Amino acid sequence: MRYFPVIFLLLFLSGCAGFSSEKAKVETGSPVVYVHPLVPVAAELGRASVAVLPFIVPEGIEVNQGERVALLFQDVLLGKQAFQTVKMGNKHYGTLEEATTLGKETGTDLVLAGRVKYLISGTELGGARVELSVRIIDVQDGKTIWYIEQAMDQKMDYPDVSLGHRLGSVFSTPPVRGSAGAPTVANMLTHIAVDIADVMAGARYVARREKG
Repeated sequence: MRYFPVIFLLLFLSGCAGFSSEKAKVETGSPVVYVHPLVPVAAELGRASVAVLPFIVPEGIEVNQGERVALLFQDVLLGKQAFQTVKMGNKHYGTLEEATTLGKETGTDLVLAGRVKYLISGTELGGARVELSVRIIDVQDGKTIWYIEQAMDQKMDYPDVSLGHRLGSVFSTPPVRGSAGAPTVANMLTHIAVDIADVMAGARYVARREKG
């Protein structure tokens, strides 16, 4: 089984610019679930198969970024065992009807149609933002089983330009700035994918407990 954080970060390094500073903090909330399956249905979803389609991305962002996000979700869903089978769809979609048709072509029970609403890399001072939505569709009737949104923001870490700080820096050695690690956007996307997969897998476990 592939290790999803490492694979995605390697794929994403060439596509996103801007490293976070050590002080810039990332804020996130829980995923917002607008549509979810009933308890008996959730118990059966663990045995279902799903095809993950390339995510729709905002204008100005390369289309292949949507494919990279889809690969991330495929790996996360497999790792979390949210569904029995998770396939990767290679074709892009424009409407939910097209997504449903593509799901039928893959032979799966469900199809994951995602959209990246915002993807801002920020700068060394912070300011990164990611917002996306995920929709799980039943390919037989086109109905939405899950619809989940989540966003993450990174605060700006403005440098201290006060007179006292500037005077003090004249007589002191500037600190060595440590490596910021992987791009902030890649970490945000991984965090969001894990959160959303946890919601789906968690609902299945709860449903099985109530059923049993």
